[in-house]
Amino acid sequence: MKVLKFGGSSLIHTNSNILHVIDIIIENAKTERIGVVLSAPYKITDYLTSLVNSLNNKFLVNHYLLVIRTTFTKIIKLISTSNIGVDFNTLYLILSNEFNSLSDMVVKLTKLDILKQRDIVKIISWGEKLIVLIIDEVVKVRGFCVTIINPIKKILANGSYLESVVDIDTSIRNINNMIIPSTNVILMPGFIAGNKCYELVLLGRNSSDYSAVILAVCLKAKKCEIWKDVDGIYDQDPKSSSKAKLFKHIYYNDLLSLIKPGFKILHLNSVFLAKRFNIDCIIKNINNPNLSGTILLSNN
Repeated sequence: MKVLKFGGSSLIHTNSNILHVIDIIIENAKTERIGVVLSAPYKITDYLTSLVNSLNNKFLVNHYLLVIRTTFTKIIKLISTSNIGVDFNTLYLILSNEFNSLSDMVVKLTKLDILKQRDIVKIISWGEKLIVLIIDEVVKVRGFCVTIINPIKKILANGSYLESVVDIDTSIRNINNMIIPSTNVILMPGFIAGNKCYELVLLGRNSSDYSAVILAVCLKAKKCEIWKDVDGIYDQDPKSSSKAKLFKHIYYNDLLSLIKPGFKILHLNSVFLAKRFNIDCIIKNINNPNLSGTILLSNN
């Protein structure tokens, strides 16, 4: 059993990355039981956040809605025109239904004098939920059964609506109480959890890595693959220094000593949780899938 997580840069309409994601999911599903955690496609969460911040400006609201719908339309068009065998109209119906729900939520929020965080987070996290529905359809067309885990009901977290921390013991019990056939591919949106009132809360920006480690712990997975657009973890920013060294492996304790403000390779809570439960994570590059990447080891 292992968990695969795909970040926003892996789910982008301007190149074939999303097709690589689908191939990786299908190939892994052929050989072992897998769980898959998905971020919103590239820039979608930024657009949704900007949308929320522009609710008093009808022109900007319509602009961001158009950009979001256009981006997802390009994604499903890319998928349907490949050799995967997925019908465009089927995916477009999924998109249209979810987009109509998003538009309805936005209209309701524009009529409120005061925005509540519990309403805002529903908008911001919309991209994760939609991409899960799209990949669900793709995986089914490729011949696999799917179980979608709703993190609002199964992943308990405490804190604010915008940044909560998982109650891992309760989440483990919730997942273990589910009946999931051993042959099913498990899908779950990242970034999202639920509070004790079963309201949607977020785990903080860029927290889908955290979601992936949470799912790995709950499923007792042997490892967790974090797919990004970098070859792995370096001792310094490779964009700033040609002398940056790629780690083939690194222990969590050593990784924590490298983390500085602005560190974006892994969500910090995912590092603490993986270390606590001895989960070995692998950082891999969607653009260079044959590269071994960096293995994060739990013990040294």
